[in-house]
Amino acid sequence: MFKFVVVFACIAALALAAPAPKEEKEIVEILKSEITKNDNGSYQVVYESADGSTREEKATITDEGTEDEALEIKGSYKYINDAGEEVEVFYTAGKNGFVPYGSIINPEITAVAEAAKDLPKYDEDFGKKSN
Repeated sequence: MFKFVVVFACIAALALAAPAPKEEKEIVEILKSEITKNDNGSYQVVYESADGSTREEKATITDEGTEDEALEIKGSYKYINDAGEEVEVFYTAGKNGFVPYGSIINPEITAVAEAAKDLPKYDEDFGKKSN
């Protein structure tokens, strides 16, 4: 009887120590995924999945061939949150910084980013501000 109790106690301890089964995640089908890269560094990305998620982004070169050459990006992404609501964020990014706006972005963050993008840049070589 004692052996039975010891064996049962060992089995119970192993069962309690075993990791919980992992929750399987649903595999979401990708409906569209396109990337176009250009020789000059500009590009375009389009992505769409079956769960309603999307991403679109387009990067262009400004002031090409000059010392002010830069990549300017405009894009957006969209997804369905845990409450079942559609969330969409738009953004720009480039030499004036990253500026997000959308329903989930705090309007104050967008306002600060918008204001900061127009600030003159500090030129370390000459110790002065430049545009």
